[in-house]
Amino acid sequence: MNVLAILFLIIGVVSLGYCVAIVSYSGLGTAFLWFWILAGIGSLIFAFILRFLHSHNIMIMKSVRIIVMSVFILCIAVFIFVEGIIIQNGRQIPDTDVDYVIVLGAQVRGTTVSKALKNRLDSAYEYLVENETTLVIVSGGQGTGEDISEAKAMCNYLVDKGIEKDRIILEDKSTNTYENLLFSKEIIQDEAKSIVVVTNKFHVYRAMSIAKKLGFLEVQGLGAPNDDLLTFNYYVREFLAVLKDKLFGNI
Repeated sequence: MNVLAILFLIIGVVSLGYCVAIVSYSGLGTAFLWFWILAGIGSLIFAFILRFLHSHNIMIMKSVRIIVMSVFILCIAVFIFVEGIIIQNGRQIPDTDVDYVIVLGAQVRGTTVSKALKNRLDSAYEYLVENETTLVIVSGGQGTGEDISEAKAMCNYLVDKGIEKDRIILEDKSTNTYENLLFSKEIIQDEAKSIVVVTNKFHVYRAMSIAKKLGFLEVQGLGAPNDDLLTFNYYVREFLAVLKDKLFGNI
């Protein structure tokens, strides 16, 4: 029990420390920040309870200890398994000369693409330069704090880098990954067309899975670099997103 208390104390301190680092790096509006606050405070409270029980020689039934440890180990095993799938899919290299590249939207600040979206666009740009017959769908609507749609901002970025405007198709209504791919499918109108979904590495597996669920027959992924400091935040968030989408039948 004392070992568990120390373990949860470490988890709590690390979680809150990571939370502070995230806020310093990208502000209080960073997605999924709440998780690290809850994980930190919850772990510290649990560590205090375990330490209190140990110091006062309050014994917990052996069966309860076994159940708690078994659940903890199972959660760790599931996390490692799912993260392995996510990481592996983020490393794939797509075929050349596919029909369409679909770039999934991400935050735009005013009219300027965020670092995560810039990474996606740079990866798409490199692919488009090397595969001149491929068309690109930039997919993303306009959200809070965005003066134009994500699709428009992405189009402007690619045109500024030299991609011909007539190769770029705007999908500017979507608000999430599912809608990105659903509305892009409506534009393509042919499930047999080959596509490459461009997103950050942590997001490739879920994006491809949703695309396949929507009926795309030839779908591959192209993983753009993650934001270094936020990488762990993204992968933990994606783990929960994969579980949620599995539960609701989206993938």
